[in-house]
Amino acid sequence: MITSAFTCTGPYAVLIMLGIKCVENRSAMPVPAKGRCAVSCSKSFCKEEYGNFLQWAAHALPEEEFERIPAWGDVKEWPGKIVGACDYEARGRNDLRLEGGNAARSVIAPYQWDEEYEYLWDLTEVVCFDQPIPCRGNVGMWQMPDPLAVQVTAADALARCVGEQVATAEDAARLFHAVVPIAGAREGFFMLPLDDAGRALSAPVLVSLGAQTGTAAVDLGEVFREALKAGARSIVVAHNHPSGDLTPSMADIAMTAKLREAGNLLGVSLLDHLILGSGFKFAVVNTTKELSTWEMKGGKR
Repeated sequence: MITSAFTCTGPYAVLIMLGIKCVENRSAMPVPAKGRCAVSCSKSFCKEEYGNFLQWAAHALPEEEFERIPAWGDVKEWPGKIVGACDYEARGRNDLRLEGGNAARSVIAPYQWDEEYEYLWDLTEVVCFDQPIPCRGNVGMWQMPDPLAVQVTAADALARCVGEQVATAEDAARLFHAVVPIAGAREGFFMLPLDDAGRALSAPVLVSLGAQTGTAAVDLGEVFREALKAGARSIVVAHNHPSGDLTPSMADIAMTAKLREAGNLLGVSLLDHLILGSGFKFAVVNTTKELSTWEMKGGKR
């Protein structure tokens, strides 16, 4: 779980998210020396600051990289939001590696805005989030509240799930558990679209959300509308039980049968219907009263 975030000014975030800038120098960035961090934009980000950044970038970056930088209108809503995550590693200024007799990529001008601090933070493996997450904080390192850390970790996992092979119910449950925090304390119904090779076409889609104390009403048309929109050849569906009880209701069993029948008519196979509990536990709903309960860690049935 990500428990700290590196918030940076807008231009720094733009460069990091484009994969152009690989190093940041900030005296306020503490240990740990390596790990994962969330990339966000400072609330001080403004049009004038972005204009100054573009003037710098026009002279400092190669033309093909400068052309990748978005216009102000595309990024003006970024301030105060976490827009992605990346790996980072701190190295002392006296510990820089040499590559082929030259200074490592992280210290080659003009990419580095050198502020003469003790540490250089090498930022790699950037993941951009489709839906930026609102956050608090200013420039530097700051601690995130647990609920936000859960959201960032989930968003990071979801950003990486497209194209993953889903060969077992356990594979699907791992992806569904990453998106369950979206439902909070409510019951949510999710659909995972797969291609003809069983690879995830997108992150699990939240199809419906129940009331504070009620179950999520499921619209068969909405489930398959989302599936067909994604080009799915098969799907896995799931819903969470906030109570932690994995026992399927008769309604769950009946819904599974209806989904399977509708899918057969539309040419989109229903592979599994999962019930998600806490602690990465899940159950497979069959169209009989039989119940298969799994514990993800260890993978034993």
